[in-house]
Amino acid sequence: MPWNSPGGNKDKEKDPWGQNSGNQGPPDLDDVFKNLTKKFGGIFGSGGGSSSGSSGSGKPILLFALVAFIAIWGIYDRFGFYIVKQAERGVELRFGEFQAMTEAGLNWHLPFPIETVEIVNVDEVREVSNKTSMLTQDENIVEVSLEAQYKIIDAEKYIFNVRDPDKTVKDGMESAVREIVGKSTIDSVMFEGRAQISSVTRELLQGILDSYNSGIFIQKVNIEKSVPPDAVKAAFEDAIKSREDYDRYIKEAEAYANSILPQARGEAARIKQEADAYRDRAIANSEGEAKRFLKLLAEYKKAPAVTRERLYLESVESVYSNSNKVLMDIEGGNNMIYLPLDQIVKQRPMVNNQSGTNESFNSDNFGLSNQQNSSGRPEREGR
Repeated sequence: MPWNSPGGNKDKEKDPWGQNSGNQGPPDLDDVFKNLTKKFGGIFGSGGGSSSGSSGSGKPILLFALVAFIAIWGIYDRFGFYIVKQAERGVELRFGEFQAMTEAGLNWHLPFPIETVEIVNVDEVREVSNKTSMLTQDENIVEVSLEAQYKIIDAEKYIFNVRDPDKTVKDGMESAVREIVGKSTIDSVMFEGRAQISSVTRELLQGILDSYNSGIFIQKVNIEKSVPPDAVKAAFEDAIKSREDYDRYIKEAEAYANSILPQARGEAARIKQEADAYRDRAIANSEGEAKRFLKLLAEYKKAPAVTRERLYLESVESVYSNSNKVLMDIEGGNNMIYLPLDQIVKQRPMVNNQSGTNESFNSDNFGLSNQQNSSGRPEREGR
């Protein structure tokens, strides 16, 4: 018979909640939990009933709490199993104290709060930037923007010894760069010394972090920008422009020197070659004249008179052929030839320059006599 059907023994017919079938009100929650506790106690052998005492009634509650804890642990903590990726390291803590370092793979730890695990990525490159104003050695103010890149090399030290890693790196970087900039000039900070300042700053920052046992390795410190304050920015820009003009003038001068020096060397080589050629030509002409003179001397010794007359005729022929002549016809007398000597003197250097040698002859050099007979020819020896 259904529990809520009418009829029958009304004292014994009760619904599953322990209420009379005639009572249609809601069930009592306290009675429901008591019934469930009795059932779990019967399953685990606790022997229900009020006669078991307070100790017997507490065991089912503890078992229920244990089951609930295991269920919650499995849902939220996966029964203590955790996975560490290849780029990560796991730091197991037992009641907050370091217990073990776990590598990549599947690992297990005791339930919370007994043990907890901190996962740290040791391959990730983290970046921290900072911008600050500082005083240089030559008492100038400069605004420096820096950026630091770091990695975690010791997860245990990183977790236990550093509360705020980014702030620690930022403060250490600012302290290190202030020390370096305070020993440098404004030109070094803004121009040629930026790379060296970045390198020294990285070394000092690494030393500071090592003294803290931070487990952090600084890969790079870079000065992104170093500029003067806005109040003196215009003056600095003028100084920079002057420096750029100075460098440009130096480069232009070097370019001019590089272009003029090869030209000058080529000109010097050409002049030297011409001088060598003139020397060789002069020596060759001199040697040729000497040989010709020796040959004439030999002929002169054989026949002095004939040689003198031939030389005279050749000389006269050379003079007449290269000069203007005026032939004057005189009646009743011999014809006369007029030679303009002033024009001959002017033409002589030109002829010598064109020929390259002085081919004029002096009759005295060959023993010719200045005395001439009535026919205009020199007298021969023995006449």
